[in-house]
Amino acid sequence: MTRSNPTTGRGPGSEAASRSEAASGYEAGAFGHQRTGEQGRLRALQDLWDPFTEQYLGQAGVPATARCLEVGAGAGSVARMLARICPSGDVTATDIDTRFFADLATEERITVLSHDVTRDGFPTGSFDVIHARMVLCHLADPAQALAAMAEWLRPGGLLLAEDLDLGPADASPHPVMRQGLLVAERTLGASQGSDLRLGRRLQALVTGAGFVLGGMAVQPVMIGAGGPADEFWRLSFAQLRDHQARNGSPLADELDAALSLIDRPDFTDLGMHAVSVWGRKPVQPTG
Repeated sequence: MTRSNPTTGRGPGSEAASRSEAASGYEAGAFGHQRTGEQGRLRALQDLWDPFTEQYLGQAGVPATARCLEVGAGAGSVARMLARICPSGDVTATDIDTRFFADLATEERITVLSHDVTRDGFPTGSFDVIHARMVLCHLADPAQALAAMAEWLRPGGLLLAEDLDLGPADASPHPVMRQGLLVAERTLGASQGSDLRLGRRLQALVTGAGFVLGGMAVQPVMIGAGGPADEFWRLSFAQLRDHQARNGSPLADELDAALSLIDRPDFTDLGMHAVSVWGRKPVQPTG
């Protein structure tokens, strides 16, 4: 079921107001939930990244009885994944806007919650596992959000944070794609304050929040190889192009040029790195 926020007391009647308050950030940008095609883009991201997430949750070790929090649940696949991994646990799936995974409210052991990680909270020690993917890069203060997540975890609880690093774009041998990726980076930075290179400093952010590092993995993500990244970038470029066009920017043409490369049979490029970092909240010594 959909329920009120446990700290702020916000319920379904105030969900629209909560989204309005957040409209100056992510929701007002090129990838806001109200944008045409956003649900498809999030599903393409799931197809791309879910195998990495499931692999690293397995490596990190998730108890079957875990109380799990999925921060920024997107289109809902990881919440379902956690419910499957934890058959005797439960999952709270959150986002500023829950429209793309609202159907999860009908599933056993999954709670759907409208929640803004930058201003809403949970009681201390509410969860055994917290997962956040492609969330921190869109926040003005990711360190603050990680500190809050540490508070919400019980001692010994697990955090898996995942984000991207667009650094490979700088060395792309394809000028059109290199420029398209850099325009994407600048567009998201300007429209919603995103940092598409946050993955590079993700480990430092996690350990800086007090977590004991459990592991880190970096996966190269190719564009033009016929894999799931193609659809993710195809839809991402299309939304960014539409955003630029709405604002009368000539940069829309550069995004169109990059978009046209993706389906060429002779084109491949390393578009980004997918970075996953996991760690545990320290268990405080007794006595």
